[in-house]
Amino acid sequence: MFSRDIMLLTTLSALNLVALTPLVHAPFVPGAGTILQENSRGFPSWFSSDELFRVSDVDTDRQVTPSHSGTSYQQGMSAAFFLPLIVSLSMASPPNHQVGTTYYRESPASASKENSRLQELYLWKTVDFKYPSDARRQEAIRSGSFKPQNNVPLGLEVWKNRIFVTFPKWRDGIPVTLATIPRDSSLTGGNRSPPFKPYPNWSWYANNNCYGMTSVLRVSVDPCGRLWVLDSGVTDIAKTTSQTCPPQLLAFDLNTDEMILRYRIPDSQAKQNSLFTNIVVDVRQGKCDKAYVYMTDSWRFGLVVYSLQEDRSWRIDHHLFYPDPIASSYTLHGVNWRWTDGIFGIALSPVDHEADDRTLLYHPMSSFREFAVPVSYIRNKTLADSNPAAFQPLGEPRATKNGHSSAQAMDRQGILFFNLVTQDSVGCWNSQQPYGYRPELLGIVGKDSVRLNFPNDLKIDHELRQSVWILSNKLSQYLYSQLDFDDYNFRILTAPTDVAVQGTVCDPNSVTVPHSYPKEQDKSGLGCQAT
Repeated sequence: MFSRDIMLLTTLSALNLVALTPLVHAPFVPGAGTILQENSRGFPSWFSSDELFRVSDVDTDRQVTPSHSGTSYQQGMSAAFFLPLIVSLSMASPPNHQVGTTYYRESPASASKENSRLQELYLWKTVDFKYPSDARRQEAIRSGSFKPQNNVPLGLEVWKNRIFVTFPKWRDGIPVTLATIPRDSSLTGGNRSPPFKPYPNWSWYANNNCYGMTSVLRVSVDPCGRLWVLDSGVTDIAKTTSQTCPPQLLAFDLNTDEMILRYRIPDSQAKQNSLFTNIVVDVRQGKCDKAYVYMTDSWRFGLVVYSLQEDRSWRIDHHLFYPDPIASSYTLHGVNWRWTDGIFGIALSPVDHEADDRTLLYHPMSSFREFAVPVSYIRNKTLADSNPAAFQPLGEPRATKNGHSSAQAMDRQGILFFNLVTQDSVGCWNSQQPYGYRPELLGIVGKDSVRLNFPNDLKIDHELRQSVWILSNKLSQYLYSQLDFDDYNFRILTAPTDVAVQGTVCDPNSVTVPHSYPKEQDKSGLGCQAT
């Protein structure tokens, strides 16, 4: 999540600056347009869903079905179709400055308040585990092998009736690195702060050797009912950082909870000071034996790809995996710090069955930009190395400042959900709309300085009606300040994906409509601004 050269800075007040972001000329001519005033968060001033004008509020001619190359935009069009098209936005022709554009949403659903969409399922002041007996728990506390205040939940995943939560061993006194709680909170007897059950069981953590699990940041469940675990092997990050065990990839059959695969990442692919942070699994057409696993190395800026069928992996390095120095400064709730983390958040688009391909969307942690590459390139190391232009920026930066995002995931409808860690927010982007990835087309699913204080991980489940799941953990306070253990510090929130985007610019039931006007009417030079 952060580099070894972290430097805690003197606490400063956040700067409330007014910035400007270019817009695009409609319909779908990237690059043209005027500029729009932004608020102090670095997003357009009408970025939040409850601040957007409806089309019905605007007295103007409206084109509801804009076209590109003679093809009308259809609501049901595959999201994967748009992603390769949007990748080309950064290569757009020079802008035409004669017409300005502002985007509005037309939706059958009213805009709900941001904080009403996400349900708070669980919350904890400190972490506890289900020990075989209370006597064993008390002995663990006395011996120092369990220090409740040092345990922080970092990653989550959901499968059927279980929620999986990771606890990387960044300090001492963390006895378990992967555990579960029930998805149905009624099974906890009304306890909204339930203890965690070690996964798969306590025997995996008895010997503290490299044959168990050492320090897990993220896990991923595939459609075949397998839990893939990315074990970084890195411990004591909050102090000195130690590569206690080699990084490894494990897989468990969730029907039996038996390990079915252990793969050690080769030394040639795990560089000195590597930190493997995130993981997604690519399974096509139910062919479980042909799965590919994509794993990020955030500290050494690489992507490792594992082929289950070949039982081998390869490493891909690219300059677009690197952090942006300008985005390496973070400020949240009075805490200032620096991270130089590279590629971190990754998500897979739905499969484009005609092209038999899909898109990997990714971003460095210390960056405000999103990037994309067709996975057909990264499934072949030779192809990836010989085609560096296959990796492209996706549209425009999501913000001019404080646009850091950690985890992200895309649902079956092509809606991308992502955490905005320095905004206490969860954002969204509808990849099916034809205007690309740009700040004014990003919605806010939830913003809450209490419940979403550093939203760290985000997943979308595999249910027929999918839900988005968010884990927030006050990570910056845990690392660089101090947690208040009389207050709730860790939370799990959820919402069905259709509810999460309802009334936002990401709502697939809405129509994104460009409103154009002559530039000479813009007296302020700031474009059309909603208030």
